[in-house]
Amino acid sequence: MNPYLATAAMLAAGLKGIEEELKLPSPYDGDAYSDNEKNQIPKTLRDARDQLLSSKMLKEAFGVETINHYARAAEWELEEFDSVVTDYEIMRGFEKA
Repeated sequence: MNPYLATAAMLAAGLKGIEEELKLPSPYDGDAYSDNEKNQIPKTLRDARDQLLSSKMLKEAFGVETINHYARAAEWELEEFDSVVTDYEIMRGFEKA
């Protein structure tokens, strides 16, 4: 992740909240990666890409072209990953044989 892009996204979200006077939710207590199904942090690159593409706020803040660029970069990584057989898949294949 690009730290400058992440910082810009946090600033954009904060400014949007201030402009629209959005109420902050109560602090979350627990594991945001697994406990909270509604606002869960993406577990995979596919999930993160899908959330990026569906974010109206980020499209407004960065522009559709920028969001599409980063989504395409994620898709390229996924395509590259899907094009190889991992060590894990090889080991599992031998276990099942």
